[in-house]
Amino acid sequence: MLKKISLSFFLIAVSLSALLAQSISTYSPYSRYGIGEMKTKGFTQQKAMGGLAQPIRNPYGVNYLNPASYSAQDTMSFILDFGFEAGGVQYKTSTQDRRSAIANLDHLAIQFPVTKRGGISLGFVPYSQVGYEIKQRETNPYLITDVGLIDYIYSGSGGINKLYAGFAIEPLEFLSVGANLSYLFGSMDYEKSMQFPANVPYASTYRKTSVTVSDVSLNFGVQASFFVNKEKKQKMIIGATLDNETNLGAKRIDRVFIQYQTYQDTVNFDESSKSSLKLPRNVSAGVSFMSDNKLLAGFEYSYQDWSKAIFVNNIDSLQSSHSFRVGLEYTPNRYDLKSYLKRVSYRAGFHTTSGYVKLRDNQINNYGITFGVGLPFRNTNTSFNLSVELGQRGTTANSLVKESYSLVNFSVVFYDFWFFKRKYN
Repeated sequence: MLKKISLSFFLIAVSLSALLAQSISTYSPYSRYGIGEMKTKGFTQQKAMGGLAQPIRNPYGVNYLNPASYSAQDTMSFILDFGFEAGGVQYKTSTQDRRSAIANLDHLAIQFPVTKRGGISLGFVPYSQVGYEIKQRETNPYLITDVGLIDYIYSGSGGINKLYAGFAIEPLEFLSVGANLSYLFGSMDYEKSMQFPANVPYASTYRKTSVTVSDVSLNFGVQASFFVNKEKKQKMIIGATLDNETNLGAKRIDRVFIQYQTYQDTVNFDESSKSSLKLPRNVSAGVSFMSDNKLLAGFEYSYQDWSKAIFVNNIDSLQSSHSFRVGLEYTPNRYDLKSYLKRVSYRAGFHTTSGYVKLRDNQINNYGITFGVGLPFRNTNTSFNLSVELGQRGTTANSLVKESYSLVNFSVVFYDFWFFKRKYN
């Protein structure tokens, strides 16, 4: 039965990856650099708590950011989690203002125990996204009388997706260790062009670059939990993960061509099948405090040195990235049979990240506040989760772009028990 479920999940994930490739998830000009805009990590529950994930052990949800959490699930249970993201972004410079909407599949995952102290999770998530279009117009820069206007257009699209399979086990009662094996795949397309909007006898020039990525990566996680006060059911959880430095196989195709009216001619074509994309090591660690299964609060920190990254055999002047996340969750009484509101989980958080892109002496930082709820279905552990994030990325200094965004994530977590024989009277 597990083989059938895993195969079905894999086929669904591959089908949804095609849908994700056609969705609109970013218009950010900063996605031009590195591997694009890194997607907000975690599922809806984690996003509502500022992205807090390292010290989270949730028996009713999936936390793929720390694979050690898979062992927290109840024996004989099964979880299916899928979600979507939508929102709007305002792009502002010192002279211009533009708004756009985004929408895309956010995740799909399943999780189930295989032993009393071990669990497995399979999932599909977006890893990074590229999406931008920049237009610069000049008037007769070469002082040629019949040229008129010249448009320089820069655009990009695509991204990298992730399929993961993870396992966790508890070698000791208070300790859990786990690992994820991930398959990263996708393509990123970039185009530069010089066009003449006026009807002049000059050919427009285009350069198109396509980078295709497909390879595997590995990351490890650990969590330790122990009672601070057993009588008051107060517990502390410490969690950490290590993403290994990864060299991804990549294929790059460069094509330069000119076009005049209906005539088109390729000037240069270069295909490199032995390129590589080097992702730096990432270290994350955090701690949380839980009281009486009602209040959960914690914080975590992540570090990744992108200055050592290599993008298709080239170094892209990237910087070290630091992230700090704080989150909390409060559930008045998740087992209350009379009051529905007491079973609702209320979440809030904050995150700040010094981005890996630095332009004109300005590091492109990102920060935001988050909040959300977990709405349980009556008499079950299945839940509907909602999170809202309000944030800002970048600055208008030195003719850069400031992005103010609002994102809404919603997901359904189906929780059920299997291998039980039904009894009928």
